[in-house]
Amino acid sequence: MRIIITGTPGTGKTRISRLLAKRMRLPLVEIKEFVDDNHIFRMEKGEKTVDVNRLRGKLLPHLAGLARAGGYVVEGHLACEMRLPADFVFVLRTHPKKLRQRLAPRHYGRKKLDENLEAEMLDYCVQRVESVYGIRPLELDTTERTAPVSAQIMLKAVKAKKKKLDAPDYSSELESFLGLRP
Repeated sequence: MRIIITGTPGTGKTRISRLLAKRMRLPLVEIKEFVDDNHIFRMEKGEKTVDVNRLRGKLLPHLAGLARAGGYVVEGHLACEMRLPADFVFVLRTHPKKLRQRLAPRHYGRKKLDENLEAEMLDYCVQRVESVYGIRPLELDTTERTAPVSAQIMLKAVKAKKKKLDAPDYSSELESFLGLRP
């Protein structure tokens, strides 16, 4: 079983993927840790920049070994930027107001915070998965769900081979954010 979990920062990817991997008895690959452990980044203006092609090149052989041993769960917002072998691709979604609250403790600058909120309102990760993987991902709205509940829903979706979960639409929030409506 090969499972990819992606979404904008703050949607619960790390907590949920840890629970799902544990429940499924699969190894978890956290892209952020993989990048750090393998030094697949460069510093630009105080922030890490990752070469996605280089990351994919290093990640694929690692995942091939895990797949031969029974599968894996891969977690990270960069998972939507590169095609990885997958049986299921989940995009975690969170209402922008709740996402803003979740991101507040990270002390992002205004620009980075706005970029992440815009990405969520624009369905960025969903669109990237559709483009990169050529499939419609399973969207899971984590706005009012705990990590254990979300992991359980994902586990049931995998077992039932579901093709659809939630369908969040934050277009009205985007219009307000952009000042297009009051």
